[in-house]
Amino acid sequence: MSVKYTTPAQHKSNLRNVYGTFAIEGMSISKDTRSNLDRIGNGQASYQQVVNVLRAKYAKKG
Repeated sequence: MSVKYTTPAQHKSNLRNVYGTFAIEGMSISKDTRSNLDRIGNGQASYQQVVNVLRAKYAKKG
């Protein structure tokens, strides 16, 4: 699996798009979600890694 990196400008643009999509639905993004998006955007974690951590986190709560 290859990791696709984005430039800081692309990442900022992508975040604006995500925020806008959520705002249209009357929702906001939590600090944890922002942190995860930043980690993915700057290459510190892959999407799949973040999903796996979240699945483990919420499986423990259930």
